[in-house]
Amino acid sequence: MDFVLTKTRFYEAYGDQLNDWQAKMVSRVFAEGLTGFEGGITTRKYVAIAKCPNRTAARDLSDLLAKGMLVPLSGRGRSTRYGLASVKPAVQGLLKT
Repeated sequence: MDFVLTKTRFYEAYGDQLNDWQAKMVSRVFAEGLTGFEGGITTRKYVAIAKCPNRTAARDLSDLLAKGMLVPLSGRGRSTRYGLASVKPAVQGLLKT
């Protein structure tokens, strides 16, 4: 149940900001289930999934990171591995004290 909520929140928050390649990659990550990709998302994996040039993959990953959709998991530079960011639930109404 948590996975479905996580996926729904992600698409509600960011779905309209994804280009076609980014949408394909995000869909593939969610298709992997709760654990996502083993070792995280890399430029190489992005190229393979989105079937786009390496430069496009690097630019798209930078864009996703800048928009807060990805978080770095490990590594630096070209060896950085990313994971999808979690989206906090929207507050429903005001809290009563």
